[in-house]
Amino acid sequence: MKRIILTLAVNTISLWIINYLFSGVEISSGEALMMLAIILSLLNVTIKPVLTIFTFPVTLLTFGLFSLIINGVVLQLAFSFVSGAAIDSFGTTVLASIVLSIANSFLNSLLGR
Repeated sequence: MKRIILTLAVNTISLWIINYLFSGVEISSGEALMMLAIILSLLNVTIKPVLTIFTFPVTLLTFGLFSLIINGVVLQLAFSFVSGAAIDSFGTTVLASIVLSIANSFLNSLLGR
């Protein structure tokens, strides 16, 4: 249970950072931010592994760079489920997913996970 709460907290803080850094990302309320963190966590557990398996040959051919696209697709999907959260283009989504990964890694290492 502690791990789930920490994961949600890290995702929430990382999404808040993305909202602050990117003008093309808009999260209108704290409720939308929390819902987005929950949905993103659920998609990372369910949809992302399936996409990773199906796109493994392409990821292998691009030396892992296609995983950035997979992260962008998952983030775009999470934004599409939450009213009050919007992202303007897929390019912004991919850049935001890179920043999200960096922020999550930093926060997880800070928390000792």
